[in-house]
Formats: sequence, structure tokens, C-alpha cells
Amino acid sequence: MAYENNSRKTILVLNTEFTAPVLMNAMGHVAIGLIGARNAGDWNLLDYPSPGFEVESRISEYPVVVLRAKKSPQLEKLVLGLKQAGIAHNVFIDTMLGRTADEQRAATLHAMRGVARIVCVGLFGDEASIRPLIKAFSVYKMSDAMSSTESAS
Repeated sequence: MAYENNSRKTILVLNTEFTAPVLMNAMGHVAIGLIGARNAGDWNLLDYPSPGFEVESRISEYPVVVLRAKKSPQLEKLVLGLKQAGIAHNVFIDTMLGRTADEQRAATLHAMRGVARIVCVGLFGDEASIRPLIKAFSVYKMSDAMSSTESAS
């Protein structure tokens, strides 16, 4: 089933060098930061009441798409393109993994390309604007999660 309203999208591009738990952590942080940097109204959050579950969820009218990159340099190139195009984005670098926020922030302040690696890039925007920047990436698949878990063992 194809979703109809694709005029805007949230895209999460994951570096498949990392394990699934690290990627899920990074995705959560990237999404929260991306929303925090913009107006939450941009996502057109809709109420999804479910009396049977006794919850009322809020999710975006626009799709969230998860893509994959094989290495950090691909994501570094994406970030440069997003900056040049003025597209909202947020980045999670492997230096953001650590025991405390202070430790993570200090490590990230000194992070250098070629040493630290990008784990996840999140972006949000109009389909026409983001399409040229993400066309090199393919959809993240379950086999990606399995292979990154195996490589971490």
C-alpha cells in the first residue's frame, strides 16, 4: 500500500556499520533534535485516539522513511548538501555515545572527520527539495540490521 501524502518527508539515513541498538538510539535522538530545532507544527501531528488501548497517539501526517548508507563519508557528503540547500537536518556522531552527557559533549566538540563516524542523519523537508540529495541511498532493510549485528559480534 502506497501512502498518498508524500509532499513532505522525514528521512533518517542510517550508517550500516553500526549495530541495530546503536542505530535505534541514534534515530530517537536525531528525531527529537530535529523536531526541537523546528516548529513541531511543520510535521502536522495528527491525533490517533485508540479507546481500546486507552491511548491517544500523535503522529505526523507525513511519512518517515529510513534509508541506509554503507559508510560515514556518504553521510558527511549528505550533510554538506543539506547545509548548502538550507534543509533542516540533525546529525548523530559516534562521539555522542558515552557514559554522561558531559563526556559525550566534550568528545563531540573535538570530533574530526575520518576519526569519528556519523551514525545517523535526520532531515525534514519538501519532497522536491530533498529528493536530489537522498537519491543515492536505498531503503534500510531487515537484512541490514542482521548484518550489522553479526559484524559487531
